[in-house]
Amino acid sequence: MDEVRLKCDVLVIGSGAAGCRAAIEASEHSADVILTAKGVFGKSGTTNLACVVYDAALGHSDPNDSPQIHFEDSVVYSRFLANQELVRIFTWGAPKTVYDLERYGLPWYKTEDGRFYQLNSPGLRYNRGVHYNESTGKKVQTALVRELRRPSRRNVRIVEDLFIYRLLMRDGRVNGAVGFDLQQDRFFVIQAGSTILATGGMGMAYSVTDMEAGACGDGLYLAYEAGADLMDMEMHQFFPTAFVYPESLRGVIVTSSQLWKMGMKLYNDRGERFMARHFPDECEDVPRDILSRRIFMEVAEGRGSPHGGVWADTTDIPAFDDFKKDRPRTYVWKEKFGVKTDRFEVAPTYHYTLGGIRIDAGARTKVPGLFAAGEVTGGIHGANRLAGNALPECMVFGEIAGNNATAECRTELPPDEQQVAMAKSKVLELVSGGEAGEIPYASIFKRTRRLLYDKAGIIRTGESLKEAAREIEEIKGLLPRLRSGAGLSGKFAMARALETEMIVRLGELVINSSLMRTESRGAHFRTDFPETSPAWLKNIVVHWTGEEARYTTTPVELKYLKPGEALRDVKSANLSV
Repeated sequence: MDEVRLKCDVLVIGSGAAGCRAAIEASEHSADVILTAKGVFGKSGTTNLACVVYDAALGHSDPNDSPQIHFEDSVVYSRFLANQELVRIFTWGAPKTVYDLERYGLPWYKTEDGRFYQLNSPGLRYNRGVHYNESTGKKVQTALVRELRRPSRRNVRIVEDLFIYRLLMRDGRVNGAVGFDLQQDRFFVIQAGSTILATGGMGMAYSVTDMEAGACGDGLYLAYEAGADLMDMEMHQFFPTAFVYPESLRGVIVTSSQLWKMGMKLYNDRGERFMARHFPDECEDVPRDILSRRIFMEVAEGRGSPHGGVWADTTDIPAFDDFKKDRPRTYVWKEKFGVKTDRFEVAPTYHYTLGGIRIDAGARTKVPGLFAAGEVTGGIHGANRLAGNALPECMVFGEIAGNNATAECRTELPPDEQQVAMAKSKVLELVSGGEAGEIPYASIFKRTRRLLYDKAGIIRTGESLKEAAREIEEIKGLLPRLRSGAGLSGKFAMARALETEMIVRLGELVINSSLMRTESRGAHFRTDFPETSPAWLKNIVVHWTGEEARYTTTPVELKYLKPGEALRDVKSANLSV
């Protein structure tokens, strides 16, 4: 394969909201920037899939809202596991990002008098979510892409269809990366003064997910391999309502957060409104982690719908036909698949990676020269994320990462040629030679995804996690025989083979961290430890020593808010399963 050599001040890996905002900020400071996209720039990635709300305490719908209340809501619903310093930076910084995006060209929905029209979601004390119907994520991505393509951003070079799979190090510092072109037979070796990881989550590690196909935890794996800390790897959020039938729609989410108050209800196959049995006042209008578990339990206990979900019923929503017109992606075009949107089957789907790379307030990892922003990071959402907090988090910490990566870049360190050679050989070894004993990636990829969903998913037990640990160890033993196999074109098959190793290695961290946390908290629920324990008000941190994964715990610093101190009037804040 041919080779392309590039050099820049700041390398941004990932082109969603966090990556684009980081590149814009570095550009503002006159840095030479390379922004890499794993697919087509502006089209690939998960930002485009984000649906409705974008939380920012502007106070336009209710003047009682404030960044402090947004902070309290976020910390309480993180089950106090979030890094409060990061949450404070995020919630105080979110309002500015709304105006940034408007300046980039995003036409937010507004009232007739020019104020932002803000929506509510479970867990918010006040209407806080600015939006552009169900296309908020797509509009955010479009606005950022437009800004980066302005003539004044000529110092940002965009490289599409580039799969970065190895970070380069020199003198203990990240100084670039190696990747290969998914369209042409060539490697890229990029020398960088600073590197920002903004690659999103690891949804494709689970067999049912609403994430796009490239979300395999690339950035988490790159950071872990380079020596950065990962944290809260047991925490993964499932969206409670996704289509389960027909199979072609399985995992595609149904935007439901605003509909519970409007009259949408959930029923099991016996016709019982089961959430009213558990929470008579709130019914379905509870946090995502609780609703996901309750749906999963209904199915597990034999009261599910024919295809393994529960029934969502919209017949009591006033003027639902008019509402559907504002949600065509969720409802109207689904009817073309034969779905009757007055009553349809839903079940939880993997939605968001809560844990991730451990960063400080400046978006720095523990490895010099390496920064991170967006869903690839951990600490901001703790054990549960509020609807609408993901996109503004990307914008706030993308800006911070871009600023600090520029200020702290060192461009004088050339690539270590031995590391480059090893990175190249890693890819070339994956090419199938037809030898006996080779294992095509597809079988391991599918097996790992099913394992994580079934045994380390919404509901966990000590026994299921031990079984998962034994199986993931067995799968790891197969990795030396892993090959790209046939099926996809050669370059995409090689990428998927590398991604397979990533989800296996990361899956092991998920399983072991879940075994280690002997309590239930937020998205992590164990039937053998169903209660939340004050003794576990701490984060699990995992570090690669070069030979093994080392797991430690660190107490959560209750710097600004302690349990019981939040001035809340939301009853569901104290709900448990």
